[in-house]
Amino acid sequence: MEGNLKKGLFFGGLVGFAWGLDTVLMGLVGESTILKTSSSSTLVSAFLHDAFCFFWLVLVALFNKQLIDTLKLLKTKKGKVTFLAALVGAPIGMSGYVIGIKYAAPAYASSLSVIYPGVGAILSYFILKEKLSKRAIIGITVSLIGSAALGYSKVDLNMYPEFYKGMAFTLLAVLGWASEGVIIGYAMKKIKNEDHIKASPEQFLTLRYLTSFVAYGAIIMPMVDGYKVVGQLATNNELIYFPGIAILGAITYLSWYKAVNYIGASMGTALNSTAAFWAIAFSSLILGTEITPYLAICGLVIILGVFIFAVDFKEFFGKRSKVQNLKEV
Repeated sequence: MEGNLKKGLFFGGLVGFAWGLDTVLMGLVGESTILKTSSSSTLVSAFLHDAFCFFWLVLVALFNKQLIDTLKLLKTKKGKVTFLAALVGAPIGMSGYVIGIKYAAPAYASSLSVIYPGVGAILSYFILKEKLSKRAIIGITVSLIGSAALGYSKVDLNMYPEFYKGMAFTLLAVLGWASEGVIIGYAMKKIKNEDHIKASPEQFLTLRYLTSFVAYGAIIMPMVDGYKVVGQLATNNELIYFPGIAILGAITYLSWYKAVNYIGASMGTALNSTAAFWAIAFSSLILGTEITPYLAICGLVIILGVFIFAVDFKEFFGKRSKVQNLKEV
């Protein structure tokens, strides 16, 4: 149990680290002259990020000999639900997030985005009629207070003239990711005849990114003339940055599933919120963003709220002590 805890905390911490760095690097490549002068820059960036994420996950599936089984999931109800839910979570969520990064800066966008589990819980309460514990309500409230305070930050509007537009699109990303979970939760409750289907979370994750790749590549990119921008990036040797950043995206999700396997979804979700801390730190180190005490406090309040919402520490550490006592006996 002690070994699993250490592994779980490692992978959970890696989730926050990788996603925080991913966020800041996406903000950095967004400063490219080509992307800054293109009206479709954010959608192109989101497409390239998710497309290369899908590429890396396909390689992982090939290595684990799971690719054929992953594609077979499209014939199942669970697979089709994952595909449909991803249409909400992937294109809407990632597009909104990249736009948020562009206009509100990575530190602010990341800090706000980590509230999506709480928003998902609120939607589940009203749509799926799932109950919320007092602890969950307190945690969600704390996160929302931190988010509201962050929205009222006294940022330099000369530096970020469309700051509030960025925060609004980040909220759209939050809603997209939260809705994705609710749709899957609702559908899985209704699907009663597929308990025999055994598929790993990594397979469903690959399917999710396949959905994003298809939605962006076949619909969104042609609509905004995005492939022209991709061509310009390739010509100027700037396309090469996206596969590297996408590795961080793939590591984020794969590590999250590893963390959940070792320490449970609650603690895994809580550690995921530390991405806000890493985004703030990397924004300062890489982008030179001024980290005001107000931003730091708001970020910590939001992370604290997520931990309160997601983790029942008595239950979590209670299980560990029981296992330890059994070992001693």
